[in-house]
Amino acid sequence: MIAGCKAGKRKAQHQLFKLYYGRAMATCMRYAKSEEEAEDMLNEGFIKIFANIGMYEEEGSFDAWVKKVMVNAAIDYQRKYKTLVVSANYEDVPEVELHNTTENTAIAKMSADELTALIQRLPATTRAVFNLYVFEDYSHAEIAKMLDMKEGTSHWHLNHARTKLKEMINAIQR
Repeated sequence: MIAGCKAGKRKAQHQLFKLYYGRAMATCMRYAKSEEEAEDMLNEGFIKIFANIGMYEEEGSFDAWVKKVMVNAAIDYQRKYKTLVVSANYEDVPEVELHNTTENTAIAKMSADELTALIQRLPATTRAVFNLYVFEDYSHAEIAKMLDMKEGTSHWHLNHARTKLKEMINAIQR
């Protein structure tokens, strides 16, 4: 399938699209504010995958390569449409952890769609930092470089996301 995509064969591209659509859409939904925006990110991501599949050297996981392309497409989409805004420089912000078992229990009872809906309600930059740190396992230094912000600002956005998500979860429990 990968060789077929590299050769530009439509059937192979269609197979790849069908195989990765669900996972790629789930990734885009975490970065998007709506399903429509996620579909736009997804389309741009697949365009990049097919345009750059020749760069995949078949070393390492193809799944990870596809996911990285999708994440980058989502971030590029936010930059392109100016939804990604670095709000300020926040240095030495202490990290806030979600240790409260009430929130953890509530999260455990939520479906992936319900959790995604809460993440989508976060401001764009805060949502991007949260996703990159929590789901994609980037460090604050890497996030700061990707999003052109200071490391402390990345910390602030992560803490802001955690605080907002905690508030939303508590509101649901009431």
